[in-house]
Amino acid sequence: MGKGSQSKTKRLGFFGGSFDPIHIGHISLAKQAIKQAQLDKLLLCPAFHAPLRDQIPFFSPDIRLQILEKVAAEHSKIEICSFEIEKQKVCFTFDTLCEVQKIYPTSEIIVLLGADQFNQLEKWKYHTQLAQAFQFCVFARDSSQISPPSIPNLSFNLMQNKLIHCSSSEIRENLKNGKSIKNLVPSSVYSIISQKSIPS
Repeated sequence: MGKGSQSKTKRLGFFGGSFDPIHIGHISLAKQAIKQAQLDKLLLCPAFHAPLRDQIPFFSPDIRLQILEKVAAEHSKIEICSFEIEKQKVCFTFDTLCEVQKIYPTSEIIVLLGADQFNQLEKWKYHTQLAQAFQFCVFARDSSQISPPSIPNLSFNLMQNKLIHCSSSEIRENLKNGKSIKNLVPSSVYSIISQKSIPS
């Protein structure tokens, strides 16, 4: 990635998560965030293992990264941040964002976050530092109310996003039970995802 590309990125979105696996809802949210928040670029950052998640990811880090890279190749404003996968350990979002800021020192970073995670942001490690350094763009997963956490200097905007009833857990259950996932995942990665069956 050349410096020219970095210097043109004034508003940089950051969308982290397990993406286990990525689905059509993730893609829709990414595209809506790019438009509504007027992002020059959006980074998808797959977690090696999310700090607040107990279960081991269904898909390996390498497979999740491969899937995301194929998806990003189809969207000019979406790129992959492989920092956490490369670390091969649990990473905290604040530490990852600090590394991203070093790469994009002049960019304003907007963190894309679901309402469920936003509501429990106070449980995140370094949540005070996160609120001081970065803005949040919060999307709704369902019709539930969003309750902003009581964190000083917290800056956020609410997305007016379309609700898409699709989840990674539904896809994993379908795979375990031999059910179709064709309408739940991007067509470009359907073959990769559908090859995964319940672990023996």
